[in-house]
Amino acid sequence: MASSSVLNSKTVILGFIAGALSVLIFHQLTILALNNFSFAGVYRMAPGVPPFGVPPILNQMFWGGMWGIVFAAISPMLPRGFMYLVCGLLFGVIILGLAGWYLVPFIKSLFGQTGLRYGPNPVGWWRGPVINCMWGLGTAILLQYLPRGR
Repeated sequence: MASSSVLNSKTVILGFIAGALSVLIFHQLTILALNNFSFAGVYRMAPGVPPFGVPPILNQMFWGGMWGIVFAAISPMLPRGFMYLVCGLLFGVIILGLAGWYLVPFIKSLFGQTGLRYGPNPVGWWRGPVINCMWGLGTAILLQYLPRGR
């Protein structure tokens, strides 16, 4: 008997793939564009993300995939067509923005990192939302075109 749950294995897999690929394509191209237009300080070359030293792009792809699962889970409740893309943009700006401003610093503080800032950074308050909204748009586009199977 088929499950009527919104969060089935297909949703999890497609959501993760769409979110991870969106980091590689939309997220990184947005950062490249911001750097090319001399909005300095967006791109950073870190040796690895603590505590395991994971390369930053793999860390971003993992978390993009996890957020992609969340978006894929709510996706059936969203309108289709152009408004679906708008919902992807809003998901990236609002949900990822709030998570980046409040949830990530809280989690990092649990692992002993100090001096973290909660809330929007007034120096670059607009960069994160721009990058995140492009991730959300990319995730919505990819979820529309990834093969769903029947």
